[in-house]
Amino acid sequence: MGWGQAMSALTPMDVEDAILALLEPLRDDPGAKTVSSFQGQPGKEAWARLRRGFPAVLVLYAGSRGFRLSGRRLEERMTFEVYVMDKSYRSDTTGQKPEPGHPGTYALLAAARERLVGVPPLPGMGPCLPLSVKGFVLEGASVYRMTLSTVHNIAL
Repeated sequence: MGWGQAMSALTPMDVEDAILALLEPLRDDPGAKTVSSFQGQPGKEAWARLRRGFPAVLVLYAGSRGFRLSGRRLEERMTFEVYVMDKSYRSDTTGQKPEPGHPGTYALLAAARERLVGVPPLPGMGPCLPLSVKGFVLEGASVYRMTLSTVHNIAL
């Protein structure tokens, strides 16, 4: 079934699980300790748990940007956020070089991009397309958020 063909309804969890499966090899190369779904905006306790799992790659369903009627199908554009996180290595003494055993966020981001961009998460879906990448430092952690979208066609 091509990505333009209609299929039965998929839940965001189905697609999120497929994206996580595509990202699972990042555990081996470049060396993510955690590859998991993410609930967003963690409190202090959850943030402490997340930090113990660094380097991490986390996936969050960010919603559907819109539905469009196309013949006998409904096109749903799903948006996902992929967070890559590791200890921040920016300092005056070490520059930006990661510690041994930690790939750093640049390597994690590049590997996630390579595994997802242009790849359909599930058969019959459109390819993952990048919308944006934003980086920030939060409590000593370097975080990059890559926002992607994919199209899912629902048979009417």
